[in-house]
Amino acid sequence: MDSNLKLQNQFLRAEINLFGAELIFVGTEKTGNVLWSKQTGHWNRIAPNLFPIVGRLVNDNYMFQGKSYHMTQHGFARDREFEVVEQTENLVRLRLKSDTQSMDLYPFSFIFDVCYSLTENGITISYETQNTGNEPMYYSVGGHPAFDLQEPLENYYLEFDSAIQLERQELSGGYFSGETAYYGVSNHLNLGDELFESDAFVLKTPQCQSVSLKHTDGKTLVQMSCDSWTGIGFWTKKDAPFICIEPWWGWADHADTNGNLEEKKGIIQVEAGMSDRKNYRIEIPMIPGM
Repeated sequence: MDSNLKLQNQFLRAEINLFGAELIFVGTEKTGNVLWSKQTGHWNRIAPNLFPIVGRLVNDNYMFQGKSYHMTQHGFARDREFEVVEQTENLVRLRLKSDTQSMDLYPFSFIFDVCYSLTENGITISYETQNTGNEPMYYSVGGHPAFDLQEPLENYYLEFDSAIQLERQELSGGYFSGETAYYGVSNHLNLGDELFESDAFVLKTPQCQSVSLKHTDGKTLVQMSCDSWTGIGFWTKKDAPFICIEPWWGWADHADTNGNLEEKKGIIQVEAGMSDRKNYRIEIPMIPGM
């Protein structure tokens, strides 16, 4: 059985792997895949979905109701098989449910849906998280798509839809150190290897609703839009032909965390029987009509 699902309309096509509900292709005949083609020498993923945490926990552990739990960076959803619960020509809903395996890592009863929907100029990715348990649930969620670069990183820049404070939250060992680096107020950020020498470039509570990846010749490759993110991460590896633009609702631990999940900075609380939805959109400007 083919584990890849295909979506198609007259402008755009997409392909999603059931393993991790991971988007592995989105583009047109003209653009080809705007996502990078996985090369395991650099990184073994393309666009993983991050759930039920974003980033790394101190010592890969957290506490909930007096018990210690172990969970590795970005959570377990990216390494689980999803099931198809709805599919049309240009939409698919994929689902992960809590089970005995997830309960050992994360003691909550949940339904986590990842939904992909094509339009004429892009794809919307939605995360719908339902608390099916009897007590409040605490979680974070995010995307991690890597976009293809045909030239060295220095030939690209990021453009925001408004001038924002570029205050980087510094990471050390995968955790926020409490230190920041200020890059001024601007609507663009020039890319280069030096930005990523110490890990991802992270903006918390970004005061923008879209960011575009552009070539220095002015051409826009892709635009990501979101009206509710609480963080954006930018990340790559030295000499790797990709740049990640990561929409987050939550983030890695601070080095001085007390480890209690319900007190984790950036955590989302969902009451029993309730659900929460987050979404972002990837747009491809080369499509007519955009």
